[in-house]
Amino acid sequence: MYIAKFPIFLLMLSLLLVACNSSINKAEQIDKEVMQKHDEAMAKSGYVLSLKQKINNKLDSVGDSFLKDSLQAISVKLYTADRLMLDWMHQYQTPNYETDTAAAYLNLQLEKINKVHSITFESIKAAEAILKNEK
Repeated sequence: MYIAKFPIFLLMLSLLLVACNSSINKAEQIDKEVMQKHDEAMAKSGYVLSLKQKINNKLDSVGDSFLKDSLQAISVKLYTADRLMLDWMHQYQTPNYETDTAAAYLNLQLEKINKVHSITFESIKAAEAILKNEK
Protein backbone atom coordinates (compact mmCIF):
# COMPACT_ATOMS: atom_id res chain seq x y z
CA MET A 1 0.00 0.00 0.00
CA TYR A 2 2.84 2.41 0.82
CA ILE A 3 4.50 1.70 -2.52
CA ALA A 4 1.28 2.35 -4.47
CA LYS A 5 0.89 5.85 -2.93
CA PHE A 6 4.50 6.83 -3.64
CA PRO A 7 4.07 7.26 -7.45
CA ILE A 8 0.96 9.37 -6.86
CA PHE A 9 2.94 11.54 -4.44
CA LEU A 10 5.68 11.98 -7.05
CA LEU A 11 3.12 12.86 -9.69
CA MET A 12 1.51 15.46 -7.43
CA LEU A 13 4.90 16.89 -6.49
CA SER A 14 5.86 17.12 -10.16
CA LEU A 15 2.61 18.90 -11.03
CA LEU A 16 3.14 21.33 -8.17
CA LEU A 17 6.68 22.10 -9.33
CA VAL A 18 5.51 22.62 -12.90
CA ALA A 19 2.73 24.95 -11.73
CA CYS A 20 5.12 26.96 -9.56
CA ASN A 21 7.65 27.14 -12.35
CA SER A 22 4.93 28.31 -14.73
CA SER A 23 3.87 31.15 -12.41
CA ILE A 24 7.51 32.15 -11.93
CA ASN A 25 7.99 32.24 -15.70
CA LYS A 26 4.82 34.33 -16.09
CA ALA A 27 6.01 36.82 -13.46
CA GLU A 28 9.44 37.02 -15.06
CA GLN A 29 7.86 37.65 -18.46
CA ILE A 30 5.70 40.47 -17.09
CA ASP A 31 8.77 41.92 -15.37
CA LYS A 32 10.61 41.92 -18.72
CA GLU A 33 7.74 43.91 -20.24
CA VAL A 34 7.83 46.35 -17.32
CA MET A 35 11.58 46.84 -17.69
CA GLN A 36 11.33 47.24 -21.47
CA LYS A 37 8.80 50.07 -21.09
CA HIS A 38 10.89 51.61 -18.33
CA ASP A 39 14.06 51.45 -20.41
CA GLU A 40 12.39 53.03 -23.45
CA ALA A 41 10.98 55.94 -21.44
CA MET A 42 14.07 56.33 -19.26
CA ALA A 43 16.25 56.63 -22.34
CA LYS A 44 14.29 59.80 -23.18
CA SER A 45 14.63 61.42 -19.73
CA GLY A 46 17.50 63.69 -20.70
CA TYR A 47 15.70 64.68 -23.87
CA VAL A 48 12.53 65.46 -21.89
CA LEU A 49 14.50 67.80 -19.63
CA SER A 50 16.19 69.41 -22.65
CA LEU A 51 12.85 70.01 -24.33
CA LYS A 52 11.43 71.42 -21.11
CA GLN A 53 14.29 73.91 -20.95
CA LYS A 54 13.73 74.95 -24.59
CA ILE A 55 10.00 75.35 -24.00
CA ASN A 56 10.59 77.40 -20.86
CA ASN A 57 13.11 79.61 -22.69
CA LYS A 58 10.51 80.24 -25.39
CA LEU A 59 7.94 81.06 -22.71
CA ASP A 60 10.07 83.95 -21.54
CA SER A 61 10.17 85.55 -24.98
CA VAL A 62 6.61 84.97 -26.24
CA GLY A 63 4.02 87.74 -26.16
CA ASP A 64 1.12 85.87 -27.77
CA SER A 65 -1.11 84.63 -24.93
CA PHE A 66 -2.46 81.62 -26.87
CA LEU A 67 1.06 80.44 -27.70
CA LYS A 68 2.17 81.15 -24.15
CA ASP A 69 -0.67 78.98 -22.79
CA SER A 70 0.25 76.18 -25.20
CA LEU A 71 3.91 76.34 -24.20
CA GLN A 72 2.96 76.34 -20.52
CA ALA A 73 0.75 73.27 -20.99
CA ILE A 74 3.55 71.41 -22.76
CA SER A 75 6.03 72.41 -20.07
CA VAL A 76 3.69 70.94 -17.48
CA LYS A 77 3.37 67.71 -19.50
CA LEU A 78 7.15 67.41 -19.75
CA TYR A 79 7.51 68.04 -16.01
CA THR A 80 4.79 65.46 -15.31
CA ALA A 81 6.53 62.86 -17.48
CA ASP A 82 9.80 63.38 -15.63
CA ARG A 83 8.13 63.37 -12.20
CA LEU A 84 6.10 60.23 -12.92
CA MET A 85 9.25 58.37 -13.98
CA LEU A 86 11.08 59.38 -10.81
CA ASP A 87 8.09 58.47 -8.65
CA TRP A 88 7.67 55.12 -10.38
CA MET A 89 11.35 54.22 -9.99
CA HIS A 90 11.24 55.20 -6.32
CA GLN A 91 8.30 52.91 -5.51
CA TYR A 92 9.16 49.92 -7.74
CA GLN A 93 10.54 46.82 -6.05
CA THR A 94 11.50 43.63 -7.81
CA PRO A 95 9.16 41.00 -6.37
CA ASN A 96 9.95 37.51 -5.25
CA TYR A 97 8.86 35.55 -8.32
CA GLU A 98 8.02 32.52 -6.21
CA THR A 99 5.11 34.22 -4.42
CA ASP A 100 1.52 34.03 -5.58
CA THR A 101 1.28 37.82 -5.67
CA ALA A 102 4.26 38.49 -7.98
CA ALA A 103 2.29 38.42 -11.23
CA ALA A 104 -0.48 40.64 -9.83
CA TYR A 105 2.07 43.14 -8.52
CA LEU A 106 3.90 43.18 -11.84
CA ASN A 107 0.67 43.65 -13.80
CA LEU A 108 -0.03 46.72 -11.65
CA GLN A 109 3.50 47.97 -12.30
CA LEU A 110 3.01 47.38 -16.02
CA GLU A 111 -0.09 49.59 -15.95
CA LYS A 112 1.82 52.31 -14.11
CA ILE A 113 4.88 52.24 -16.36
CA ASN A 114 2.68 52.17 -19.48
CA LYS A 115 1.18 55.45 -18.25
CA VAL A 116 4.66 56.90 -17.70
CA HIS A 117 5.74 55.68 -21.14
CA SER A 118 2.69 57.15 -22.83
CA ILE A 119 2.97 60.55 -21.15
CA THR A 120 6.69 60.69 -21.88
CA PHE A 121 6.29 60.10 -25.60
CA GLU A 122 3.16 62.27 -25.89
CA SER A 123 4.91 65.20 -24.23
CA ILE A 124 7.97 64.77 -26.47
CA LYS A 125 5.77 64.75 -29.56
CA ALA A 126 3.92 67.88 -28.45
CA ALA A 127 7.12 69.72 -27.58
CA GLU A 128 8.82 68.80 -30.85
CA ALA A 129 5.77 69.92 -32.83
CA ILE A 130 5.50 73.32 -31.21
CA LEU A 131 9.25 73.94 -31.35
CA LYS A 132 9.31 72.96 -35.04
CA ASN A 133 6.46 75.35 -35.83
CA GLU A 134 8.15 78.21 -34.01
CA LYS A 135 11.44 78.10 -35.92
